Amino acid sequence: MKKNFLNFIVFIFITLYGGVCMAESTKVASGFNAPTGIAFDSVGSMYVTNWSGDSIVKIKANGERETVYSGISSPAGIVIDSEDNIYVSSYSDDYILKIKTNGQAEKISDGYHTPTGIAFSNSGQLLITNRSTGEIVSLNLQNGQKTVIVRGLSTPVGVTQLADNSLVVSQYSGRLTFVSPNGDKKEIGDKFNRPGVGIVTISPEVVAVIDNGAGMVRKINVKTQEVQTIASSLSGAVALAFYNHRYYIGTWGDGAIHTVAE
Repeated sequence: MKKNFLNFIVFIFITLYGGVCMAESTKVASGFNAPTGIAFDSVGSMYVTNWSGDSIVKIKANGERETVYSGISSPAGIVIDSEDNIYVSSYSDDYILKIKTNGQAEKISDGYHTPTGIAFSNSGQLLITNRSTGEIVSLNLQNGQKTVIVRGLSTPVGVTQLADNSLVVSQYSGRLTFVSPNGDKKEIGDKFNRPGVGIVTISPEVVAVIDNGAGMVRKINVKTQEVQTIASSLSGAVALAFYNHRYYIGTWGDGAIHTVAE
């Protein structure tokens, strides 16, 4: 009887919260002001957007730190291309900033609506979440043309593209939405509390997502909708990157970057 009851409790827990494969997280950097985005360049330097500090901070592999740009209002998403050019969204001022490898910076696109998380598409375009209008915008970095590719979302804050060109969008409203290449939407986030800005593709069918409301990082198979918890007890988890088989998590609660091995 006791064994059957225990098995029942385990079944209920997994049903409600998804599988658990948690690892211990390690703090690797601190002293940030609401770290919201994380990206890595070709030599392994980490770049962090300081949302409340209006700046972008670089941490080299040897731990040396420098501010690479300041004066951008509420920097949120950040990505780095193959030539180490940096792209950052200004949430409060509704534009995309490009910082070249020589340090020269320019606004390359504006007219957004609280742009938050950003990501590269498989074709090299920049995908931008328009949080306040519920859209995903694709920006052609060659000619500056903008195209709304998804509408009807609810406070989208993060986006990633899978190998088959489908999208997964994290929404601060509590939704995690799978968008097929033909535009059909499917909700897959019933085991998430409040998906945050950080979302990355891990494999053709798996994405890792910040669950801001639960203080966790979780990964989900978009086909089976199986969910596993990677790390927990992360106060105000917002940012997420995946680099060299490790997760890097930015937490507002302690202004730090934590890491967890895959």
